[in-house]
Amino acid sequence: MRISLNWLEELVELQLSPEDLAETLTMAGFEVEDIEDRRTWADGVVIGKVVGREQHPNADKLSVCQVDVGQGENLNIVCGASNVRADIYVPVATVGTYLPNKDLKIKPAKLRGVPSQGMICSLEELGLPTDVDGIHIFSGENIKIGDDVRPLLGLDDVILDVTATANRADALSMVGIAREVAAITGGELKIVQPEEISVPQGAGSLSIKVDETLACPAYIGTVIEGVKIAASPDWLQQRLLSAGVRPISNIVDITNYVMLEWGQPLHAFDRKRLESIAGSEDISIGVRFASNGDNLKTLDGKIRNLSNQNLLITVNNKPVALAGVMGGEESEVHDGSENLVLEAALFDNAVIRRSSRSVGLRSDSSTRYERGVNLAEFDVACRRAFSLIVDIAGV
Repeated sequence: MRISLNWLEELVELQLSPEDLAETLTMAGFEVEDIEDRRTWADGVVIGKVVGREQHPNADKLSVCQVDVGQGENLNIVCGASNVRADIYVPVATVGTYLPNKDLKIKPAKLRGVPSQGMICSLEELGLPTDVDGIHIFSGENIKIGDDVRPLLGLDDVILDVTATANRADALSMVGIAREVAAITGGELKIVQPEEISVPQGAGSLSIKVDETLACPAYIGTVIEGVKIAASPDWLQQRLLSAGVRPISNIVDITNYVMLEWGQPLHAFDRKRLESIAGSEDISIGVRFASNGDNLKTLDGKIRNLSNQNLLITVNNKPVALAGVMGGEESEVHDGSENLVLEAALFDNAVIRRSSRSVGLRSDSSTRYERGVNLAEFDVACRRAFSLIVDIAGV
């Protein structure tokens, strides 16, 4: 698991350097395979404002920009990005900056005869994954010209890549690692227990029927109405990216965040899609083993032919998820989702292991269930998810 030290420091007092902490964890049986010091990736990159943009006189695909980086005199920077324009805030690598992910030292240059005094950067040039083709454009408040970009991009962080033995399921959550660090170093724990919170619930009925109580000793399905699907706030996206998880949308991101923080996998279904599959507004969520002929198109777009080794989540007896492994594409949350059914469950580790292997599919969720999810965190994780949904998804 990838451990963000910025995130960890919110949960436990850290008294050691990243290198000393890595050595201490390794000696305690949590092998640290890599230390990723992101602080070096954008050292010297600052926030700049493009105050003017003109077409390059000698190149159709280049722009000549005047950029204010808080140094008194604007910088003349030639930029090849198609999304550059005036009145935007951008990351600027000033002269002398070294970008290790590109092995590039920024020097004064002439591009097609026009002087350039720096580089306006994309996220990819700073070592971050992105779907945007072009430079990064900052949005939001508290953006100040000349400030270091690293806190805004989550690049003021160090990531430890930690591997633990199969008997240490707690190593697959930030809270578990925080407790271990506290026990080893004597640092004070700062874990805050989420409070009880109510969420708007719909009028249509929802019942739960668990046929396999040994395979699924606990199952909670909560209807949540009136969510607004959107991109997650920057802080949440950065937390997921630091853990190697791609942000998707606020609801999906919240379920992944809670899984990383507390070790409890969650899954959100689109309520309207469940009703469509069920053919009724009154839906019954079930947990049973697959029968001959059952199949399911999972979220990765593949149709899975199922056997009696596969534990299923069903709606009115129709498969909608491979329990503890992956949800189904037909019931997934999408941009138009308004009402949800949020699943939180405990599944037997051996059952999930067999199910995952039988279809050749492993996920972050199945990895945690296979090792054993902590019953004591079950209710806490639900409260944490509800709190984040209320705060972020506008219910």
